[in-house]
Amino acid sequence: MNLTTTWARKGQQRTVMRIAMTRVLVTAFPPFSNFQVNVSQQVLAMFESVEFDDIDVETMLLSVDEAGSSIVSQMIENGSKWDAIVHLGLAGKREKISLERFGKNHSEFNEKDNSWRIASGMIIEGVSESIETTTSIHLLDEEFEHDDDVLWSNDAGTYVCNETYFRTLYSVSSVDVDTGNNQMIPVIFTHLPSANHISLERQFDVVRRVIQTIAVRPTLEVVGALLYDSEGRMLACRRPPEDVWGGWWEFPGGKIDSGELEIEALKREILEELSIAVFPKNRVASLSHDYSDRKVNLYIWDCGRVDSESIQPTEHDEVRWLNSNELDQVKWLPADEPLIAKWMNNGFP
Repeated sequence: MNLTTTWARKGQQRTVMRIAMTRVLVTAFPPFSNFQVNVSQQVLAMFESVEFDDIDVETMLLSVDEAGSSIVSQMIENGSKWDAIVHLGLAGKREKISLERFGKNHSEFNEKDNSWRIASGMIIEGVSESIETTTSIHLLDEEFEHDDDVLWSNDAGTYVCNETYFRTLYSVSSVDVDTGNNQMIPVIFTHLPSANHISLERQFDVVRRVIQTIAVRPTLEVVGALLYDSEGRMLACRRPPEDVWGGWWEFPGGKIDSGELEIEALKREILEELSIAVFPKNRVASLSHDYSDRKVNLYIWDCGRVDSESIQPTEHDEVRWLNSNELDQVKWLPADEPLIAKWMNNGFP
């Protein structure tokens, strides 16, 4: 999903009234080792020439050494506050953009940093071995599900990039700092490949979308399918363990992409998730639910009866056909619960 936050080159006229700005810190590094340029610094410089309507992007170039890896964490511990932090760094051996899921409490430098330091061992003594990103993984999954050049990485390396990431995550998680919604400040490290693999313009656009996704609490428009088998039972689908809300049950369906109609989105999602074509008849329910990281508007459509043998789930690890009096046998997502309770009492529409 592309959020509708707009931006413009500095100097261009706009007629948008400003409200309270969301503050986002974006950092990068200069060249190091044998690299003549650092793509993260190049992308950072591009943010200095654009403005967002509702996001104040603050840029900071970090030194490639212990001082640079520590400055953001020290600022957090000294009371500095942002609504989100995006660290950028060069991954010279990678060909795709990597969203780092973990910062690891270990350094193992294979070469000196820019202060001629070789580090080996724990970054911070006596704390956990790794810390997971404080961003919503689900939101970033949704944002980049169709982008083949963007992926999750579980290895941020053992150099200054990882050192910086771990220090920032540790400070955010250990200092009582949140975004005002009882949520920790979202922090993500994004490793960028050389511009020989992905253009600077494309990398800038991806980072821009990362910023908008984690900094602005979005409202997602979602469609779900009410499918019956030949016995009049309803299809329920379970999210796999590795997904956010893994093990919870939901209607098949998904997010409405920009410019899509509800019916178009539903046909596309069901073909992707269940490998069948459906023909939505009419909308039977509309619900809204506030999750901690997003608001969801959910629209359920009656898609009629289907051949249960033709269904081939691609994104769920289990499916079940349930009568209305069996709906409470599975654990439904919070957004679905009010409708499930209604159908338990009154039957299917």
